[in-house]
Amino acid sequence: MIKTVGIVSLSSGIIGEDFIRFEVEIGLRRLCEYGLAVKFMPNARKGIDYIKEHPEKRAEDLLQAFRDPEIDMILCAIGGDDTFRLLPHLFEQSELQNAITQKVFLGFSDATINHFMLHKLGLRTFYGQSFLADICEIVPGKIPEGFGISQKSGRI
Repeated sequence: MIKTVGIVSLSSGIIGEDFIRFEVEIGLRRLCEYGLAVKFMPNARKGIDYIKEHPEKRAEDLLQAFRDPEIDMILCAIGGDDTFRLLPHLFEQSELQNAITQKVFLGFSDATINHFMLHKLGLRTFYGQSFLADICEIVPGKIPEGFGISQKSGRI
């Protein structure tokens, strides 16, 4: 059972911007209402410019999420356009291979490259929802079809 969700910003740092704070609070509240604990990885909310300029920090967050025994699911904050810049930081010294554990990984759009690299290492992933687009912005009381959360119990 999934109890703790780790949120990573592997592409865009938008969830760290003031203009989106309201939606992030909605998403956090919703996940907590489903009975889930939420951990934002250390760099996930540092903003668009910081995330764009520091692919090594995005890679560190992903590695930390895999190493954290409390995190059951890694959820991408949103898509974006430059996740490929993480690859040297994850593969040059086999960092990702050494950190990977069997966890749910969920994301879409630019996260496709993450799905490919995790698949290469033997992890099954789920291409789909993101935190911002599908948790923060959904209509109250309506969970997207296929998200895997029971409307009645809130359990994944």
